[in-house]
Amino acid sequence: MNSVFTKNERWPVAAAMPVVRLLGDFAVEPSGLFPTGRKARALLARLVLADAPLARDRLSALLWSRRPDAQAHASLRQCLVELKPWTRAMPPLLHADRETIALDRTQVADDISLLHAACAVDDVAVVLDRLPAHDVGLLADLDGIDEAWDDWLAVERTRQGEAIVREVLAMAERRLQAGDAEQALAVADKVTRFDPCSEHAARLVMSARWAVGDSDGVRHAWQRIEDALARGIDGRPSVETAELYKRLSIGPCPLDRHAAAAPSMAASPAASLSPRRALFLGIAALALALTGADAPRSRSAVAAFDAPMVRVEPIELRGSDPAEDRFADALAGDFARFAKASGGAVRVLDGKVPGRVGDFVVRVAIERDGGQFISESRIVDSLNGAILWSSRFAAPVDDLSRLRERTALAVAGLVNCALTLNGRNDLLAADADRRSLIFAICDADTAFDGPRAIRLMEELVRRWPGDADTLGLLAQARVKHLSHDMDAAKLRVESARAVETARRALAIDPDNAPALTALSQTSGGELFMVEALPLLDRALAIDPEYPAALMTSAVGLFQAGYVHAGVELAERAARADPTSIYKALGVVRRYAAAGQMREAMERFAEVEAIWPGHPDLAEHRQRLAVELGRDEAAEVYRIAAPEEQREFDMLLVHQFADPSIGSREVDAAAEAEFARYPSIAYLMAAHFTRLGDLPRARSWLARAPIRKTDGQWSLLYWPSVAPLRRDPQFFAKLARIGLVDFWRRQDRWPDFCNEPGLRYDCKSEAERLVRLGRAVSGGSVASR
Repeated sequence: MNSVFTKNERWPVAAAMPVVRLLGDFAVEPSGLFPTGRKARALLARLVLADAPLARDRLSALLWSRRPDAQAHASLRQCLVELKPWTRAMPPLLHADRETIALDRTQVADDISLLHAACAVDDVAVVLDRLPAHDVGLLADLDGIDEAWDDWLAVERTRQGEAIVREVLAMAERRLQAGDAEQALAVADKVTRFDPCSEHAARLVMSARWAVGDSDGVRHAWQRIEDALARGIDGRPSVETAELYKRLSIGPCPLDRHAAAAPSMAASPAASLSPRRALFLGIAALALALTGADAPRSRSAVAAFDAPMVRVEPIELRGSDPAEDRFADALAGDFARFAKASGGAVRVLDGKVPGRVGDFVVRVAIERDGGQFISESRIVDSLNGAILWSSRFAAPVDDLSRLRERTALAVAGLVNCALTLNGRNDLLAADADRRSLIFAICDADTAFDGPRAIRLMEELVRRWPGDADTLGLLAQARVKHLSHDMDAAKLRVESARAVETARRALAIDPDNAPALTALSQTSGGELFMVEALPLLDRALAIDPEYPAALMTSAVGLFQAGYVHAGVELAERAARADPTSIYKALGVVRRYAAAGQMREAMERFAEVEAIWPGHPDLAEHRQRLAVELGRDEAAEVYRIAAPEEQREFDMLLVHQFADPSIGSREVDAAAEAEFARYPSIAYLMAAHFTRLGDLPRARSWLARAPIRKTDGQWSLLYWPSVAPLRRDPQFFAKLARIGLVDFWRRQDRWPDFCNEPGLRYDCKSEAERLVRLGRAVSGGSVASR
């Protein structure tokens, strides 16, 4: 009788030594030695892990514990038949006699032994190759074979896992002590993926990242171990780990690799601007910045269980300071408003609950550290706990309103960005590579790292081509990071790239709101926010609630003189982004400029209640007081601190409240401001109009620039400046800027043309100026 395994048959051993893989699913190389039966694989794995020959009684009891001894021994013999390629190899790899069974360890290797051997000689390359990149168990596919086997396997998994982590980290520590921080970091970082709860690994990663100058990486490593332990029994890191993190985060890294690429805010020229300039000088740049953080909703709404869900967990308080409670309550209110505006995509939870595939979790922790408050935010994968994004902000205890705003805006911006790039109707976990790339893009975007954001967006477009929304968002990213401080040639090139990208998106989908919004911002002219309006109208006709188009259109309408029309758009933009005080105060300004002071004051009171003590409130309080009258302005000046009363803005408030005071100090301060910021002339023209000194108002208007104005001419649209608007000189100034040409082309005239007392008819005056050649504008790149 012919048998598959005849007695004299022999299997030649491959030239390379067979290697058994024990970490993760069981495997053998070469594959010809792989047993098909699960119990044969379990038997072979047990022999690989044995230090000596094992008795047949012991093996049969391990794999067939519920069978009688005779039957268990028979099953073991049958299992050995399946291992004939091992027993009949030349030379034999497995030896079986009447009492024991053993592997010839001189002929067989396994991944765990190779890993330990590599650690002994500090072979980093082999360790990185052999150590799994995920939290995989020993013999992960061999559970449920027998109760006795499962008990043994549970103990062995713990024992082998601890031994591997101990040996690998000992090697990483030796590399770190030898000054090889990069290799130590690579090894320790991989251990944190193999064993996410290893505090020893987390401490080594923090130390190595600090040594290579990666301060953000130190924070990231701390947050990762925090989250890993929060899901386990221990709950939080040990005192040793916490003290190390605190010590490393206090001092500067020896080689701060981020210092050159991302200068601190204090080094920026804009950091020295007054609150008024921070708001009004560069309003166009602010509007552009918002196009990247706001979330388009161009995809149709879907059922909640088909869309990714963002779960905001309760804010963690790490101390017992009462101010922490107040800060946490206020921040929780921000998140609640954000959730309400999300249409169900974001939910604020009462506690930590299990998630599902496709969800991600927002976690925020706050603590007081001496005279500072610190907020640490992260977005976490709901299943494996991986940190997809993290941030850390600090502020003095007396500036918590700004800290709260930065925290809420960062989280909201990241969430909106990720949902938008992912596709709001696609499960977030559908593609791990795409998910990782999306969060990297959003991290770069919120950090205003334009080159990195664009580079990563280009990679997203290249790897997943043909998506009009992604192309449209790439165009927006290009526009967002254009700067008029660039070299002129570079600015032209980058603008052309943004136009080309937007048009590629529109070629795929002519009704692509992101692309239309991006295209609307590609003009380099003085009126680019105004010239954008026709394209923004198209975008909003497609998606009436597209936030980027709403905010940009609200700014453009105001600069074009369509003051009343901009109120509703500003309202909708603020509702879409309830974490932004900038947009909330934008509504206040629109109402006040439209002469609706009661509504403006009501909205201001709401903003003040939500963001008490915010620095931007003072500037808006001044502007509203001036619009209300001299008594209100006098009260604002009276309650201001002495140092505030000496600021330029407050000097103007004081002079308006009491025109009898001398003007010498104001004039000197105004000339100094004008020398630095020529567009301040528009503010001075408005100021002297309110004082009733029209000759001086016209003088300042004549001095006002028509280029690099930052849109400051819109200050002249406020109700209190109506006397200046009645003068033909005002209309002629706007004609020189190019506004009259725009109004003629659109056949849409600004609100002030219907005001009583004008000494000219807008249309007739426009035609007269055209005949004189004084009302011609080239328009924008996008509209040509």
